Amino acid sequence: MPQCSHFPSCGGCTLQNLPYQEQLAQKQAAIQTLFPSALPIIPCDDPWHYRNKMEFSFSQNKAGEKFLGLVMRKSRGKVFHLHECLISPPWFSDMLATVRRWWENTDQAAYHFHHGTGTLRTLTIREGRHTGQKMVMLTVSGDPRFALTKPQIDSFVAAVGDPSISLFLRIQQCIPKQPTQFFEMHLSGPTHIEEHLHIEGQTLRFKISPSSFFQPNTLQAEKLYAAALHLAAPSSSMQVLDLYCGTATIGLTFASHVAHVSGIELNPYAVFDAKENAEINGISNFSIQRGDVGQLISSLPKPDLVIVDPPRPGLDAAALAGLQALRPSQIIYIACNPTTQAQNIAALSDYTVDAVQPVDQFPHTHHIENIVALRRH
Repeated sequence: MPQCSHFPSCGGCTLQNLPYQEQLAQKQAAIQTLFPSALPIIPCDDPWHYRNKMEFSFSQNKAGEKFLGLVMRKSRGKVFHLHECLISPPWFSDMLATVRRWWENTDQAAYHFHHGTGTLRTLTIREGRHTGQKMVMLTVSGDPRFALTKPQIDSFVAAVGDPSISLFLRIQQCIPKQPTQFFEMHLSGPTHIEEHLHIEGQTLRFKISPSSFFQPNTLQAEKLYAAALHLAAPSSSMQVLDLYCGTATIGLTFASHVAHVSGIELNPYAVFDAKENAEINGISNFSIQRGDVGQLISSLPKPDLVIVDPPRPGLDAAALAGLQALRPSQIIYIACNPTTQAQNIAALSDYTVDAVQPVDQFPHTHHIENIVALRRH
């Protein structure tokens, strides 16, 4: 029986009605349709309260009734009031209730996607699982007609009321025919949070800024990276290229095992954090370039090992061609979308699949993280 009171109306944990072992069996079968030789999926020790980040949406109906929570399943964007979320820490739900009370006592409107009116867009809540550090970010419209005033911002800070929380305002500016821009304003508390990863006997510290990506399940990320290390079996002479490296969690994990790791990342906030993370951990054999993987990859020297962890759409044509041209001896391809992963690997005709290791990063959901080790033949 599902434990959450919002099941099945919530569009998040669609597998929560199944026993956890049955969820794992379904995911194993899904992976084996793409990669028949897959190893047994690595389970999550505790499939509850595992997420270190959640994003909640503000919404209003035509009558002006306010909603803050998640999107209803098969509803085309309709948001419901969320009172509990059993895959996130309990304090996330408490913070959601606090912000909801603040909103109900203001005249601010939720942002309307079709009309471009209103102010409040999303509320993002994060924590360091091993450190207990907390972050809250309110995202608002960048249209000056709907900007929050200083007294309104001050009232939000007062409502949160905890000076130990890293508190931010993010302004999302959408101008027709131009890329969406984000501007962050630090409101109170620390300027970032920190997380630790314990992997194969080493402890790594990571600075996390509001817009930087970090694996949403800290404890499973440790298993994921340990499995990647095991499959790669890196040597001290290896030159490693880490594509889509984010805040360099994977690259810095490999750094102590190889000669040098070079990262590529497009997000400027993540690049800044990656450099700081290398410094924090005393790692000198890591470097990073900011830019698009497809544009930079063709200009890079040949590595021995390439680690790839792309967004859900997978590798684009330029990145695939560049990867083929580099001809590394090994590729470790980590994916949150095994379907596009399989399509990309089919295009890498010079490579043979050595091993496939699925990892259950997101219990109670249909999502599967998958590692494929490839070797050039």
